[in-house]
Amino acid sequence: MAKGKNKKKKLKLRGLLVILLFIYLVVMVLFYLWKTPIKNIQIVGNYYLKDNYLIKYLELEDTSIFKVSKRKIKKKLDALDLVSDVKISKNYLGKLKITIKEDRILFYNWNNKKIILTDGREIDYNSNYLGVPVLINYVPDTIYTEFVKKIEKINRDVLSLVSEIEYSPSSVGDKIIDEQRFLFRMNDGNKVYINTVNIEKFNEYLEIYEIISNKNGDVDGCLYLDSNSNNNHFNKCEEEVVENNEDIDKQDEE
Repeated sequence: MAKGKNKKKKLKLRGLLVILLFIYLVVMVLFYLWKTPIKNIQIVGNYYLKDNYLIKYLELEDTSIFKVSKRKIKKKLDALDLVSDVKISKNYLGKLKITIKEDRILFYNWNNKKIILTDGREIDYNSNYLGVPVLINYVPDTIYTEFVKKIEKINRDVLSLVSEIEYSPSSVGDKIIDEQRFLFRMNDGNKVYINTVNIEKFNEYLEIYEIISNKNGDVDGCLYLDSNSNNNHFNKCEEEVVENNEDIDKQDEE
């Protein structure tokens, strides 16, 4: 009878040890997950908001994957004017993936210090938005509205090559010939005249410039895309020609 009781005690002790071992393993796994750092952060869909800015903004540096709250991350990203949609996934091996949908920026309007988006919405300026052209002067309201609609037709990567946009209607004397014309100053030093009617031509800028470079060498100048003609006119800009003429005059005087 005593042997039977001892056997039962041993079985209970073994069962208790198994339970304690299981609890220990669970605690260790939870502790490991709690301490597991984020090993890989993948941010997808962002163009203007750079990875480093977002990681710092979301306070994801030196934190564990277990502590990451998808709800909090989404709430913080939704608070950004440029973000229209967010999807977040994570696994407990340390991988975090954030998929962002941004509204597209068209340009920065220097006149009212606002960023203009594709839907015409205006948001506050943010120095972290890179590759954004600046509209530097006043544009009449009706022409401005049309320009906002038309500039959306320019591919984002091509538009990022523009540093400044200036409203520059063409005229002869006091008579305005084309009130829809703009001047795009490029990061590469070139200037492009284009109007809203022909604005989609600007998507061919890189191809056109390659042809120009092969023909004229590496030279800065003015490209005129404000004509309905398929022949793209390129020459040295007017102010450069004037300077060159002045130099010639000086040489003649000498």
